[in-house]
Amino acid sequence: MGSYVKAIFLLIVLVGLVTFGINNLEPIRLHYYFDLSSMPLPLYGVVYGAIIVGIFIGMLVGINSRFGQRKKIKALRRENRDLQAKVGDERPQEQIEEKPQDEQPAQTPEDGSDTSEETQRF
Repeated sequence: MGSYVKAIFLLIVLVGLVTFGINNLEPIRLHYYFDLSSMPLPLYGVVYGAIIVGIFIGMLVGINSRFGQRKKIKALRRENRDLQAKVGDERPQEQIEEKPQDEQPAQTPEDGSDTSEETQRF
């Protein structure tokens, strides 16, 4: 369903851009500093050009932040790997204390028969 909503939204935007272009065919001239001016351009061309330039600038800013995030992810993965190796090195050094013989549970034979004194009463 999400793809239908996306397609309808893109269709509405496309229709809006086309109708804007049709309604703004008048040529305009852009004036710069030092008495420089452009050749006559349709208004919709200037607006579409500004939108495209804005998209490219946004993409450049996004790429820059994405590369920064990749560097940070790489550093965090390296730190995680180092910490896991450090924890892995410390584990064998830890000694598990053995329980005294009287605290360990009684062992039963493999055949399932119970040999404790309590169950041998007749």
